[in-house]
Amino acid sequence: MADLHHAPATSSPTPDVPYVVGYFSNPRTFKLAAMAARDADYKNLQAYMPYPVHGIDEILGLERSLLGRPVFAVTIVFFLLAYFMQYYNHVLSWPLVYSGKPFHTPQLFVVVTLETGLLLGALFNLVMCFHTCKLVPNPAFTPMHPRLSDDLFAIAVPITDKAPAETLQAFFRQVGAEDIAAKDPAAPVAAEVAHA
Repeated sequence: MADLHHAPATSSPTPDVPYVVGYFSNPRTFKLAAMAARDADYKNLQAYMPYPVHGIDEILGLERSLLGRPVFAVTIVFFLLAYFMQYYNHVLSWPLVYSGKPFHTPQLFVVVTLETGLLLGALFNLVMCFHTCKLVPNPAFTPMHPRLSDDLFAIAVPITDKAPAETLQAFFRQVGAEDIAAKDPAAPVAAEVAHA
């Protein structure tokens, strides 16, 4: 069995860790099931949502991402660079008088400064997101369920000695999961369990 304590944090179940997943179509039921899984002291929970559900970070005990701080700092640098670009162009390199205004007119620089800084900051945020989350396209990737990015919610719980597959399946039935699947990557064929 895989070492769950040293398994890397991923956005999908760790490939070598067996797990049981419960599927929900109602976000409220999904949220209540996540709370029940947390209260049952299941570890290394993974939640999958087609759109954000308010409060799920606190339920799963996820800390706030540190990504915002470097993105904010880089965006400020882009603001300054955009402002300096305009200052250099209008004051130092090619000074022209527009409607009798002075060469350095900060009010005219605001829009370009904001738009350039925000655009480049957003692009930097996207690149950092891909790098931090290791979002590299994988042609061999298959989702756990085809509706998972459409209208279906899921909670995956790793199978451990304290939480065997049968216990987890019973737990998901109790909290109202519409479908339940057990996956064991070490087994030749993954076991599928459906719950009506």
